[in-house]
Amino acid sequence: MIYIVLGLIGAVTGSVYLYGRGDFLLGGFVGLLVAAVINQRNRLLALENRLVSLEKRIAGTFSAEGVAGPAEPSGQPESVRSAPMDTGGDDDAALSETEPARDAGGRAPTVPPPRSDPAGAMPSLELELSDDAIAGLDPPSGPPRPDPATPRPGDPGDRIRAFFLGGNLMVRVGVVVLLFGFAFLVKYAAARNLVPLEIRLAAAFAAGIGLLVLGWRLRRRRFGYAVTLQGGGIGVMYLTLFAAARLFHMVPLPLTFGVMVGLVAFSGVLAVLQNAAAMAVLGAAGGFMAPVLLSTGTGSHVMLFSYYALLNAGIFGIAWFKSWRWLNLLGFVFTFGIGSAWGLQYYRPHYFSTTEPFLVLFFLFYLAIAVLFALRQPPLLKGYVDSTLVFGMPLVVFALQVGLVKNFQYGLAFSAVAMGLVYTGLATALWRRRDDGLGALVEAFLALGVIFGSLAIPLALSGSWTAVAWSMEGAGLVWVGVRQRRWTARGFGLLLQVGSGAMFLLGSHGAWTETAVFNSRFLGGMMVGLSGLVSAFFLERYRDRLHRLERPFGAAIMAWGLLWWFGTGLDEIDRRMSRRHEWIGALAYIGLNGLAMGVLFRRLDWKGMRWPAMGLFPAMVIAAAAVADRHDIVHPFQGWWMAAWPLTFAIHLYLLHCMDTVWPRTLATGWHVAGALLATGLVGWEAGWLVDQLVAGTRVWPFIAWGIVPAGAVTVLIRLRDRAGWPFGPWENAYRGWLPSLLVLGLLAWTAAGAAIDGNPRPLPYLPLLNPLDVVQMAVFLVVGRWLLWMRREPASPAAGLSPVVLWGAPAAGVFLWLTAVVARTVHHLAGVRYQAEAMFRSDLFHAAIAVLWGLLAFGCMVASSRLRNRTVWFVGAGLLAVVVAKLFVVDLSGSGTVSRIVSFLAVGGLMLVVGFFTPLPPAESKGEGT
Repeated sequence: MIYIVLGLIGAVTGSVYLYGRGDFLLGGFVGLLVAAVINQRNRLLALENRLVSLEKRIAGTFSAEGVAGPAEPSGQPESVRSAPMDTGGDDDAALSETEPARDAGGRAPTVPPPRSDPAGAMPSLELELSDDAIAGLDPPSGPPRPDPATPRPGDPGDRIRAFFLGGNLMVRVGVVVLLFGFAFLVKYAAARNLVPLEIRLAAAFAAGIGLLVLGWRLRRRRFGYAVTLQGGGIGVMYLTLFAAARLFHMVPLPLTFGVMVGLVAFSGVLAVLQNAAAMAVLGAAGGFMAPVLLSTGTGSHVMLFSYYALLNAGIFGIAWFKSWRWLNLLGFVFTFGIGSAWGLQYYRPHYFSTTEPFLVLFFLFYLAIAVLFALRQPPLLKGYVDSTLVFGMPLVVFALQVGLVKNFQYGLAFSAVAMGLVYTGLATALWRRRDDGLGALVEAFLALGVIFGSLAIPLALSGSWTAVAWSMEGAGLVWVGVRQRRWTARGFGLLLQVGSGAMFLLGSHGAWTETAVFNSRFLGGMMVGLSGLVSAFFLERYRDRLHRLERPFGAAIMAWGLLWWFGTGLDEIDRRMSRRHEWIGALAYIGLNGLAMGVLFRRLDWKGMRWPAMGLFPAMVIAAAAVADRHDIVHPFQGWWMAAWPLTFAIHLYLLHCMDTVWPRTLATGWHVAGALLATGLVGWEAGWLVDQLVAGTRVWPFIAWGIVPAGAVTVLIRLRDRAGWPFGPWENAYRGWLPSLLVLGLLAWTAAGAAIDGNPRPLPYLPLLNPLDVVQMAVFLVVGRWLLWMRREPASPAAGLSPVVLWGAPAAGVFLWLTAVVARTVHHLAGVRYQAEAMFRSDLFHAAIAVLWGLLAFGCMVASSRLRNRTVWFVGAGLLAVVVAKLFVVDLSGSGTVSRIVSFLAVGGLMLVVGFFTPLPPAESKGEGT
């Protein structure tokens, strides 16, 4: 860290004192180089101290063993006793001075072990220093050399320091300064015409050739030094050729480009043959800097981009053999950086035909280079993806394409389609090789193909492409972050998505087009949501690679994606559909998305989808409540609801089948039961409407359908009680316990509601107990009785937890209420008493009838108690009889002169006598026996 601080200080100092404010970058670079030289000298001094310490340690070891020798043994090589440290040379030179001479193949001769003098003299110690003993030095290199530019996942700072400080720093600095010097010299001489131009250019080109030849001759002895000279020589030749053709028009352009093509190919061949990434980087840097340093601002962009195309062809040729990431990144940065700078300053719409082909060519170059980089990885790095080229390059190219096609209608949309087809086709072509270390690259290309293909539609209709593109780029960064274990990429990707979402909201506010669905507001919002969902999937799939503090962000980004996905869709439905159909569209949209969640859960094992999928049923309940509240909807399957409800219930069952093992057991049981109840209610409503339409009578006809449908459902459940298949077997508690119990409770509530209906069967005549309402009511009681017998034989919760009094008493109370209503309806239809509580209370006929009825019911209870030997039933009958007697003396006594009241007293009194004789209280020992 100290040399970084010194470098920054040197940068500021160099920029102020050497070049002033106008040349801050060049002065700062020189300052950084000076600081790096100081650091390199410190490293060499530290190395010298370590060598001295090593000599002392070896000498101490031999002294401890009792071997004493002279201060300077005669057999010890001079190079070991006093190795001079050349702080101004490179590491190869230092190593050559501290090691024995090497042979032509770069191998050090083997030094024999120490031998004892026959005369008893001290043995001579010949010390051989291995490469591992001299830490910090690069081993001397001879062909073949290992690939020094193979990228390794790790700290980027280490790779940057290794690039600038590895090998011979002084030579690298010298070559860079030399290139600057040549550039300034050529420009100065040209401006003042000091020397004939032809001589100046020829001398510069000859100097480049001399550097190249000298470097080639030194390649076996001083590899790092030689490679640096070769790269500098090629850079000088690049510069000279470009100046001769571009500035002074002394060399024909075809010949110039032919020579440059040769230089590009020649430098690539040299770099590959010598396995020297540094030479390739320096040569390419000189070539890219030449037009920048010599530019006058009046040249042809076709010439410039053609020249850069040749340089990139050379980089592509090298990438065919070597995976040198720094060379690829250098070409990428220079090509698109300089291209972007030219476009911002000089591009005009009439340049499109001469600019677009170069942008396409550069895109294809670096797309192919990214593939070659993945193919040429060593075995330990198979699967490593250069995220800068894979994800950064299409983003840069697409941004440049915006400037080129902004004046063309749908130009950007067609560009997105083309890029999507390219990436999708390339992913398809590489699919079979995904097991050869290309799996990550294939996934990346496939994702980019889908992204650009999906991006085409909103770009054709909206100017909010930036926010959408950023959102999808954020999803790509999240993917790279989890694949390559980079938390910074993951965090930046998530922040980019949130920011792009806010930007999209601001940009699309108030946007309105006449085209439904295919408009930027809808499709753009859907893509923002899709980016969040894709990010959530990757965060869940690679959860083990996340820090524990990152894991909650997976649920947060999923909620973000779902909010955008459903919010955008429902907003479009609200804006485009009429008020009568908007609920249909909303339910269908939510249902289809629920189906997609189930498919993703099963096919991709996306466990995070199990929670949002639970939202389908609440949406169904809300839609049913909204339909019931609408006055213009008279039945639930009206219009398009005929298709919406079956589709939604089918998806609901599919989700229950997919996720019944991952949802909490209690909640899943509730969803099974509640879904069946909702279906029963909707079918009952529809059946009531159909009956009403067929009969066109009174309200009793639709009402009886509400009893038939639940009773039929209970009957079906009883008949299917022995089925072991899904859902009856796995969810026995739901379909044998809770669901029939709740349906029976609903039937009892229906019975209570039926007491308020007069039972008019128009157009049929009313007959007591033989009218439609009473016939259905008796059928309902038969179903309830059958359910009670089932629960008695095979108890199931919640009925199993109820006491017999409650379990049997509730249906008995229903029967009592129904019979009372039958009497009231008979009085109403035959005697003309209005079917109202007040009118019935004033009717003596009604009081007499219910007194007789209640007395008969009490008598029946007592008779049953004697047969069943159950005291509880007897007390129920006795209580009912007491109520009848109390009613006689409190209510009926005031009308004792009427025939009906007289009949009431006589009938009740006679029943009491019969009860007292035939139904005595059962013995006490029978108390508590089951009914």
